Amino acid sequence: MSQISRNAPCPCGSGKKHKKCCGARQADHRQNLPAGIRMKGGVIFDEKSNAYIPIVHSWDNVDCIGEPEEWRSDKTFSNEDAAMNYYKVSIRPTLQRLMSKMENESSKTKVTYKKLE
Repeated sequence: MSQISRNAPCPCGSGKKHKKCCGARQADHRQNLPAGIRMKGGVIFDEKSNAYIPIVHSWDNVDCIGEPEEWRSDKTFSNEDAAMNYYKVSIRPTLQRLMSKMENESSKTKVTYKKLE
């Protein structure tokens, strides 16, 4: 059986995305996952401010199960390249230091860092 994408229509026929329907119920099984944190960063276009904003999504598990928490930078940019450059130069190094610190301070927390590019 293949895994259902979180953004695919739910196979139960509700008309909702899988992550908002049956996938949300599966997220209740998170207590069986190993403790960990996973973060993914990038940029989004915010229509309200008509600007690109660097963001970081974080999950309380390394499998990215459940809805992530979203952090948004206070800085906005007129184009995507400038926002991504700011993320790479200013935010990503801070995240790397945070993950390294967490790994050194807690033997119970699994820290996995993978630079996606």
